[in-house]
This record gives sequence, structure tokens and C-alpha cells, in this order.
Amino acid sequence: MRIELKGIYSPDLNSPHTPDDPECCAVFMNADVGILGSEGADIFGFTVVTPAFLVKNPETHWGRGYLLVQEFSWREVERMVSRLVSSVSAESWEDAAKQLSRFMDWEFDNYQPYESVSR
Repeated sequence: MRIELKGIYSPDLNSPHTPDDPECCAVFMNADVGILGSEGADIFGFTVVTPAFLVKNPETHWGRGYLLVQEFSWREVERMVSRLVSSVSAESWEDAAKQLSRFMDWEFDNYQPYESVSR
């Protein structure tokens, strides 16, 4: 099964705008990823961060869900996320999403179906 990047956006920064200082910033982003050729997509969140931002904010803890770039660029972020998405090889959507969630925060991470409680 193949998956694709269907869209990329930031709730904090409209394309094609860039941060005031593209070399020192942290920008939250969402990537819509789904099965190739289908209409649906799940949301994967991540923060694009630069080394200069990390130096200025040493108290910040970083890990999964962060894309490190020298300078913020919509084109570069989309290229990097597309490359990650195209590297996924899976038999099912669930397996593909789990692979992506090693790098980005999947909207269904730790999802538990609702179970009604009888009284």
C-alpha cells in the first residue's frame, strides 16, 4: 500500500509567509497524510525548529514530533515531509500511520474507543 502527503499547513503561520526570523524559530505544523488516491487523511503534527532557536531556548526539551532545519522554508519542510511519507512501506493504513508516528504526533496516538458504562 502506498500513502501520500495530501497537504501541509500551520495553524500559526499562513503560507507563503515565513517567521520574522526564519533562522531562529519554532513553527507548529500539520501534515495531512492518507492512502494514495483516496480522499481521506489523518493529521500528523510536528514542530519545525532551527538550531538557533534551540540555542536561545536551552530549557526546552525536544524529541519526537520535531523537524530540525537550518532555516524555515515552506518548500523545504514540504520536501522533507514528502520524503518521510514516501519512505513508508506498509501492508495497512494502521501500520503506515504507526511508522509515521515514530516521527510525528498522529492525531490517533493512544486512541481508546469509547465504551459506555452501564449503571
